[in-house]
Amino acid sequence: MASPIEARMIVDALSTPLLVLGSDQVVLAANACGITTFTQGTADPVGKNFKDVAAEIWRVPLGEAVDYVTREGRARTVSAMIPAPETTADPCDAVVQPIRRADGMLAGAVITIENARDSDRRLSAQLHTANAELQAANEELEARLEELRRAYRMDEERNRFLAMLAHELRNPLAAITNALSLLRRRRVTDGDRTAEHALRIAERQSQSQARLLEDLLDASRLVLGKITLRLEPTDLVTIARQAVDAAQVAIQPRAQMLRVQVPDHGIAVMADPVRLEQIVSNLLGNAIKYTAPGGQITVAVSLEAETARLTLTDTGIGIEPELLGHVFDLFTQGDGGRARAAGGLGIGLTVVRHLVELHGGTIEARSAGRGRGSTFVVSLPRVDAVPAATREAAAPPRMQPRRILVIDDNRDARELLRTILELDSHHVQEAADGVHAVRLAVAWTPEVALIDIGLPEMDGYEVARRIRKRLGKAVRLVALTGYGDAEARRLAAVAGFDDYLVKPVDPDTLAELLRTA
Repeated sequence: MASPIEARMIVDALSTPLLVLGSDQVVLAANACGITTFTQGTADPVGKNFKDVAAEIWRVPLGEAVDYVTREGRARTVSAMIPAPETTADPCDAVVQPIRRADGMLAGAVITIENARDSDRRLSAQLHTANAELQAANEELEARLEELRRAYRMDEERNRFLAMLAHELRNPLAAITNALSLLRRRRVTDGDRTAEHALRIAERQSQSQARLLEDLLDASRLVLGKITLRLEPTDLVTIARQAVDAAQVAIQPRAQMLRVQVPDHGIAVMADPVRLEQIVSNLLGNAIKYTAPGGQITVAVSLEAETARLTLTDTGIGIEPELLGHVFDLFTQGDGGRARAAGGLGIGLTVVRHLVELHGGTIEARSAGRGRGSTFVVSLPRVDAVPAATREAAAPPRMQPRRILVIDDNRDARELLRTILELDSHHVQEAADGVHAVRLAVAWTPEVALIDIGLPEMDGYEVARRIRKRLGKAVRLVALTGYGDAEARRLAAVAGFDDYLVKPVDPDTLAELLRTA
């Protein structure tokens, strides 16, 4: 082993600046260029603590690096700007590396200057690593963007599919509804109890199919976050009564006992009246569906502190304990045989839960088990605002005959609608395609045009634009269509439609629109 003097001679012989420190950071050896580079250079640093003799430019960076190496046992590179005569300062990198004994224990540290080649190699390696990381980040970003683009395309395709599905299902349903309305208005069942019974069944089933279709579409819209509420102060008591009145046609054939427990005064909540009635109607419809003939259903509205509560209780088939926590999940139904016998897709309660939550409320399902009935409790925040007063429906003014152009490629729907309109003494012309419709509108000058959107060749939007261009405001353009999505409504407004009705249209709604045309 070399003596300390020999070690000092070896260190002095090196051309690279070098300091050797012990584990206590005391300088053990240093060559001349090391003293000049790293220390104050006024005295021999050997035997002194490095931080006491370090040059000003190195005191902080090398002091921290020595502490790090002493603590962590790993090498550290630091930089400083070395003043150069008549030039700007040059960057200089110093490396502090640990010294270990044979047993692996830390014995000290070596401080030296990193030569230009090593520095270039280190910088090149750093640049290579940074470039690789940047490339990986770019690839990940591009993959994420492609996922977003794919999700957007799927969303657009889903929207188009739902719009087309709604259109294709609503069109035949509209024809069925119009046919039933026509039969009812022509009083074809007068004196024939069997025919009257059959007509009521058909009316109930068409209404059931319309609700089922809307539930299916609403479930899709809710999942996609495409439901928008029109909030206003609304009386929950009035909404409950309206839902009960509408449900009578389904309750009477089943001889069920319906109890209504509501206060004499109103209870205001901030809600979309249409959606709130949908909540009550869906829950009441479920109770009717799953309660046997002769069973009992109770609808109650109450106020507890600042919370308005709607409670629906039935004596129906009940909910199994293992299903109770999933009853609001999409497509969830109870016992397969019994649920299928009652019908439905298992989406109504999912729609209800989402609508309640959109109103800032909660819904809870309770049941003691199979065959022991169910209770659903909807809680909504009460508000102090006064709902708009409910007025007694005044007798509608006498209908003035209108000149009406019906444009629809579905022959059954077109002819039935024409017949219904003519029963109200309107003068009606019809067209099955856009080209004929525009030509007929210009020649006949209708007051109202009822236009289906999904026409062949020339769609309803273009028909509306062309009729508006030729007749101006002299004609009222009404979209009468199976498309109920927001995009279809937006395009209709841009095309110049005055009104937008989604099939199947309630005859009273259409009559009211024509009355004010």
